[in-house]
Amino acid sequence: MLYQLKNNISIKSGFKIKNRGDCVRLSSMISIETDYDLSYNTLRRFYGIVKGTAPSERTLNILSKYVGFSSYKDFCFNYPQKKNWAIYQRIYNSLYTDADYSLKLMENEFSRQEEYIDLLIVLICGATVIKQFLILKKVFNSELLNPERFNYSESLYFGNCVGPIFRDTKIDFSGLIKTKFFSVNVYNTFVDICSLNGNYGKYNKKVFNSTKDPEQKLFSNCILQLSNFLNKKKVYPILTTIKINDVHPILYGRYIGTLAFLKSEKGIRKKILDFLKLISSRKDKVEFLYEFMFALILANKISLLKFIVQKTEDYKISKPYYQEYHYSLFDLRDTIVKIDNGENADKEIRYLRDNNLFRNSHRSFIELFISILDYENSKRKKRKLVEYNKIAKKLNYPIFDEDYCISYFN
Repeated sequence: MLYQLKNNISIKSGFKIKNRGDCVRLSSMISIETDYDLSYNTLRRFYGIVKGTAPSERTLNILSKYVGFSSYKDFCFNYPQKKNWAIYQRIYNSLYTDADYSLKLMENEFSRQEEYIDLLIVLICGATVIKQFLILKKVFNSELLNPERFNYSESLYFGNCVGPIFRDTKIDFSGLIKTKFFSVNVYNTFVDICSLNGNYGKYNKKVFNSTKDPEQKLFSNCILQLSNFLNKKKVYPILTTIKINDVHPILYGRYIGTLAFLKSEKGIRKKILDFLKLISSRKDKVEFLYEFMFALILANKISLLKFIVQKTEDYKISKPYYQEYHYSLFDLRDTIVKIDNGENADKEIRYLRDNNLFRNSHRSFIELFISILDYENSKRKKRKLVEYNKIAKKLNYPIFDEDYCISYFN
């Protein structure tokens, strides 16, 4: 069961624990999630990074609490055991021959989402490979994927496992728009900004043109304007009747962030100031800044970044390892400002490269920005420019030419 516990911890945290730094990071996340302290040295012993004794009952109980159980005994009791092997075998044997039967078995036999979520991922992956759209439609119409059944971590896990399946195939998935749960579980969760010229971008355009839901319209329009900016196309102002209390803070921050992509900066600072006033008294005010700051960084609006630093200097960031991993944006922002002020940032760049918590499609963009910081901060410009070009080529957006790197701080 220790293997299963370690696997659940990796799924929950979003990374594999391989070294001392990973243990330090995990220790902080456990403390935030459970209010229990578990030292990084204890974690190093638990993962065999250093030699040690068998884990204590206290250690196992805290780790079990971190992954959603009351104790290690509770984890062992509730985690699928050998008694479920027969059920799994029946489900696997009929996944592609009788999907309805497999889905029904999952509904009847499993009470916890983590008991069937991996089965659904396997089913979706296989159905995609053999191009069985009928099966995919059945899966994404099944109540097994009703988001009300999932907590936040489970939703992220599912979306970030399934999202790459659709990104890395050349199949048109627009037929899944009308299913109940594809958009909410995949399209909204795995925001694939690396594939705006691929499947994700195509799906996004069809959602934008077909949806009547105001929130979905706003989200898809934000992604569309981001795509326009990255491809050096005209960016249009977004008009919406949605108010700040109507949507998730991250979406609203993404919406305000599109202002940075407009050619004319007329009135932008005033709108940003109004935005900051709106969020200043809210407990979740920091969440509004993630996508907003990312847009400013992307659009090379360093003066506005400095303005944000000034206006938000009293904001308390109480969770350095928030589960969405957006907090590393503050480290990136502060390093950009430091270099723009003419200061050396070797230490900060090294920290960003070794310890940033970005993942999925944002990671590729952040790697690009780290290479820009490295270029500006280094005396070996030619070599650093080569490194930048390699990353930019993978992203394959026209905005990221050599001049973008060379003139970012000019």
